[in-house]
Amino acid sequence: MTAAPPHPIAARFALIMAGLRAAVAIACGPPPLGGPLVFRLSRPLAANLAARLHGRLGKMMQAFAALVAHLTEFGADAPPRPPRRKPAPRPDVAASPAPDAPPDTPQTRPQGTSWVPAAARPESPPRPPRLPGNVGWLTGLSPAAAAGASQLRHLLMDPEVLDLLRASPALVRMLRPLCRMLGVDLPVEFLPPKPANAEPKPPRRRRRRLWRPPSRRSDMLLLLRMGTPLRES
Repeated sequence: MTAAPPHPIAARFALIMAGLRAAVAIACGPPPLGGPLVFRLSRPLAANLAARLHGRLGKMMQAFAALVAHLTEFGADAPPRPPRRKPAPRPDVAASPAPDAPPDTPQTRPQGTSWVPAAARPESPPRPPRLPGNVGWLTGLSPAAAAGASQLRHLLMDPEVLDLLRASPALVRMLRPLCRMLGVDLPVEFLPPKPANAEPKPPRRRRRRLWRPPSRRSDMLLLLRMGTPLRES
């Protein structure tokens, strides 16, 4: 039994994300010697940051296809799942000694286990790098990323896509971080409403710059520009 073909909108979105992932993969490698102009880098990208961004774009592509398929079949988002509750700790686990306790403490340990000091334990893996938060930072990576932003902006102008966004708040929430990375504005009707009692921000206070007298070098440069000889003939 063959799988159903993807929705045309999901296929267009997958092409955009494939281009962005290719641009990210090239951005962390050595600069290309030749090739199309769209793959020439404007700014390199660290390997760990590129790996995280590459995986996040792939998850967005899969989530978009799943949401569009669910909307096509049912016409609305799936109901939210209830939050999972953590199971209560068992009495035998709650009474177990602390892992960092020295071996000469009176606490009891299960037989057959040895105490390992905290310094000898393997270190936890480092946290993945944090993605930049400024608007449109991904478009400055390469012309290929800027082309992906233009394609996404054109996709969001499709009336069929707008109908899907109106029927699916989850789809809007999924697209917001991608639009922020690419500097693409969502339609006004899908932006979060502003609070009614929001106070306006006070104007930013500028720092006063103290006046400094010009240096001797700046005076000499000014005289040279005016054509004044520095030595008397």
